[in-house]
This record gives sequence, C-alpha cells and structure tokens, in this order.
Amino acid sequence: MAERITGLLAEFHKDSSKRLWLFSVYVLSERMSRFSGENVQYADGYDVEWCKRYQSYVFHNSSSGIMPKDIDGIYFISGDVKVKEKPCQLVDARDKPPWKGKRTRIIRERNRTRRLRKLPKAFEMGHATNLMEWLQDNGIENGATYCSECRDWLPEDADELCDHVWWCAKTGSYSTPNERCTCTNRDECDERMG
Repeated sequence: MAERITGLLAEFHKDSSKRLWLFSVYVLSERMSRFSGENVQYADGYDVEWCKRYQSYVFHNSSSGIMPKDIDGIYFISGDVKVKEKPCQLVDARDKPPWKGKRTRIIRERNRTRRLRKLPKAFEMGHATNLMEWLQDNGIENGATYCSECRDWLPEDADELCDHVWWCAKTGSYSTPNERCTCTNRDECDERMG
C-alpha cells in the first residue's frame, strides 16, 4: 500500500497587514510498516517560512512521530486530526515577562485561537488535493536560514544564500549577521572545509 494522507494540520500567523502566513504543517499518513507489514499511522511535521526573494514558501521536514495535541493560534484541519484549543501564546519581541505589553496584547488578539473553515485565497489548490501537495508544487523543499540584513528567510543552499550568510565548518552551522561564528572572517570558515 502506498502512503495515504489521512489528516493535515496547518498553523498560520496573521501579521499587522492582516495577511495570513503559513508557518507549519503536520501530516498524518497511513502506510505499511516495513517491519510488521501492517498499516500504521505516521506523523510528520514541517517548518514553513516565507522567502521574499523567491516569493515562495520554503519548507522542510523537521519532526516525525508527533502530532500536536494542543493548538494556540490560527489553524486549518483536514481529515482525521483532533486538537485541543488553548489561548494564543505569541509575544512581541520587545515585550518582557509577564508578557502583558500592549504590542503583545494586539498580536494575541489578531492571532486568537480559531479554526479556519477553508484555506486562505493565496492557497489556490489547482490540481493539488491537499496543502502538502500544494507546497510540493509551489514551494521550495529545503531548510531556511534568516538573514537580518536582507530581512528574509533563504533556502539553505549555497547558491541561494545571500552574501551575509555562509556555512561555517567549525560550528557546523550557518554564520548569520545576528549569530556570527567566532572565525575571524569568511575565508577562515571556508578554509576549515578544505
């Protein structure tokens, strides 16, 4: 039996312009276990970021085996997925505990927990039968790294990154304007790869 998607959970964030942005997708599927030969349920989670440069979502599989039980924001469900709603927990980056600032209250009101009955207009399904197929057809499947200089999420592919972000072999991660590695310069990062 081929994999069959039985449920999908998508989480959204509404920004100050009132646009809904997708930021995660969980896929519940049924497929045959290679160990027992029986049909079993699998859950895969995908992180999703908007890339302004390519006007496209960048997504990658970031977890397996867990479907969220609680949801605390704007969401869409299709198929066999059950969640318990909780109040929105988003905070403004400039706020401090106990997270009661005016900007935090505005963000939480705008993103109050609620289920969307249908996907936003930006997700015109075309021939896709679900949101995961739509992402595979219209998005970029890759990890994403944020560049604070470009103010953009970029695909983690050496040809796709900007001049402000590069791979550091010493740290085993990307060196970004907000999280620079300890190397003295970019050439030193490159030398460690050789």
